[in-house]
Amino acid sequence: MFGIKRIVTAVVALALAAGLFTGCEEKISNSGLNIEDVPQAQYNYLTGLPFESEEDKSVRPIAVMVDNLKVAVPQSGLSGADIIYEAVTEGGITRMMAVYSDIDDIQRVGPVRSARDRFVELMLPLNAIYVHIGSSTSAQRMLNFYSYQDIDGIYLSFVSFEYDSELAKTKSAEHCWFTNKDLIKAGIEKNSIRTKNNFYPAFEFVEYGSEPRVPEEQRANTVSFKYSGYADVSFIYDESTGKYLKNAFGIPHMDALTNQQLSFDNVFVLTAQVGIQEENGILPDFDMSEGEGYYFYGGMCEKVRWKKGAPENPLIIYNEDGEVIKVNPGKSYVGLLDEEMLDTLTISEETQSVSSVERVQ
Repeated sequence: MFGIKRIVTAVVALALAAGLFTGCEEKISNSGLNIEDVPQAQYNYLTGLPFESEEDKSVRPIAVMVDNLKVAVPQSGLSGADIIYEAVTEGGITRMMAVYSDIDDIQRVGPVRSARDRFVELMLPLNAIYVHIGSSTSAQRMLNFYSYQDIDGIYLSFVSFEYDSELAKTKSAEHCWFTNKDLIKAGIEKNSIRTKNNFYPAFEFVEYGSEPRVPEEQRANTVSFKYSGYADVSFIYDESTGKYLKNAFGIPHMDALTNQQLSFDNVFVLTAQVGIQEENGILPDFDMSEGEGYYFYGGMCEKVRWKKGAPENPLIIYNEDGEVIKVNPGKSYVGLLDEEMLDTLTISEETQSVSSVERVQ
């Protein structure tokens, strides 16, 4: 278990010992990963929706690490993201990675927090411009291994991030750093980051304009689960909009910028084996090779399996017959859950209120 991550660690250690990373500034790739043999995109690779212009086809996404402690809620800018990934970081708390296909959609997002390795593994195949403030040792090691140029507030501070002094009157400093399209563009310019390159589609999508592919296995109007004893999540299907509305910590998960509840066309709950990283004995160690899960769409769901493997490999989601599933166009939520917490997952055909959903006690 966790073999790939340990191989990366061993290779990096050997490279350091051999002095291969001396003069590393010259070796950093400003264009992200060199992803070859990916066909020219004919649709938005994050949403499956049509491009607004020809220029959009090779523009790299933006991925921002976002705080998800209770004190940080409501965050800003999450409703504008095309995909949100969520997973436990440490101590039962979760963090989110908000991914945007269009930088100009980022009016303000945050609070911005530090990188973690499982998010780096999800970000790499998207070849996103990665925005964060600080990193865990394992996340930074992975970024270094791939010579991946990012936008890190530890080095760019006020070039790419702003401190909300008004918010700091009621919250501690780490919950007060934000970014926006202009600040990210300043970081791109400062680090000479290329904004166009190949990247893998987030999913294999149903062709836009075709009939939606609605799972037929089980009604799923209310979905709830617990990441830990601290963090619980639920989704309630809104038939009038055809979207799942997200709740967190027993209340609607709102966007402070728009005052809108977070909503998604597609919801994935994917499970993985999770251990503890040996080097620190605290951070969870996700096995990103394969796992099981559920796909929710249109008030229905189906069981799925997923595979990934090496950090740069795309996330592939299959049905139980081993066929890659077609995901419907739109915004998506991907929750990465410790497989030991799968027994907290409740799927109901009833449309429950937020207050009636079972929560962490």
